[in-house]
Amino acid sequence: MPSEPALLGPGENRSLLPRWVVAAYGAGATGWVLVDRVLLTWLYFFYITTHDTTSGALMLPLVFSAIMLGGRVVDAIADPVIARFSDNHRGKRGRRLPFLLVSAVPYVVVFVALFHPPVADRSPLNAIYLGVGLALYFTLFTAYVGPYLALLADLSGTTADRVDLSTSKAVATLVGAAVALIVSGLLVEAFGIQAMVWILGAVAVVLLLVPTRIPERRFARAEPATMPLIQAVRTTLGNRPFVIALLGANALWFGFNIVSLNVPLYATSLLGLSEGAVAVLMGALFGVCLVTFPFVNRLTKRVGLKAVMIASLMGFTVVFPLIALFPTPPFGLPHLTYGIIVMGLAGIPLAGFFIVPDAIVAAVADLELQRSGQRREGMYFGVNGLTLKINLGISTVVSGALLQFAGDPLGLQLTGPVAAVAVGLGALVFLRYPERDVEAARSDLRPEATT
Repeated sequence: MPSEPALLGPGENRSLLPRWVVAAYGAGATGWVLVDRVLLTWLYFFYITTHDTTSGALMLPLVFSAIMLGGRVVDAIADPVIARFSDNHRGKRGRRLPFLLVSAVPYVVVFVALFHPPVADRSPLNAIYLGVGLALYFTLFTAYVGPYLALLADLSGTTADRVDLSTSKAVATLVGAAVALIVSGLLVEAFGIQAMVWILGAVAVVLLLVPTRIPERRFARAEPATMPLIQAVRTTLGNRPFVIALLGANALWFGFNIVSLNVPLYATSLLGLSEGAVAVLMGALFGVCLVTFPFVNRLTKRVGLKAVMIASLMGFTVVFPLIALFPTPPFGLPHLTYGIIVMGLAGIPLAGFFIVPDAIVAAVADLELQRSGQRREGMYFGVNGLTLKINLGISTVVSGALLQFAGDPLGLQLTGPVAAVAVGLGALVFLRYPERDVEAARSDLRPEATT
């Protein structure tokens, strides 16, 4: 009976990329996460409140929400379209960097422009302006982020490279989110919303351009693809390991989004704390996650992506139900202390959640070369992004339904167990991910086999 292939072949647990390339790649994530988080945090507030104006709110909340939904639809459609153009692009600088170069500055310009509506009062012109602006914003967002994620697969010749690049992106994501959630508020208080947007937009442009210094063609051996859009999407969904990974990751996103949406309500409604406690809870979540990153990086290289992904899924499955106990913490613990403990525990599997899924998509995308003879990493990340955005919309609706139909506090208490069930189902799905087969099939693509 033939022996099973090793989980990591020769060289797979050894990094080949220079450390500066890994760091430069992560800088791009800090840039786009910073911009996107600032927009999601402050744009709604800017348009529906009086903030620092004297002319009243610029827009009704329902109008803003409807326009934002339209922008998300554009965002979802743009994913596979831009992925196809990126995969098939033939340029002197490679397939991905030209998209980053062309989109980075316009992306930030549109971001800043969204905070400068044409009329300083409630007007249909503002609705039209916001609708067109968000459509442009999400298209440019995808034009940068889609090729950026695909670049991870193109640059990584080994599993260790994929894990290192994913870790760099994960750390950068936390940094970008922290600046958006903490520094932006300080800048708003000191200078106002529009000045804050200009300052952080300038910082973001620099960060977005850092990955463009990576010599893509030196490290990426992939040739441009030629497959048409519809065929590319159909072929991508015909990759069984990818579909399994997609279902498992989306189950994880579904549960995590339900919980993350409600953290402010956990603090205020269930724990009876002030709005300021939200920063403490998020600090516990991201702080533990950041400390856990190095351990997850080493563990993934040692035991493989599948084991860490399942461990992350099961970790959330255990932690999320503890949210149901928020109104009456066990052992007489103070409310804030219990909230910090739960969020801190959630930070452990969150580290795996940030690192592993992108590395898995990069791994299964490698199989496409053997299936169709083409490298189409962009389409894999594009389809992943399309399903993710639909997922975020559905999970948001489920969260709202729990609060509306179960009432307060029961609806909020149920969000944790419901999220845990979804994530647990994802773990069961991911048990079927054929990691050994994926790594064995990739053996002839490793650098040692091509040099």
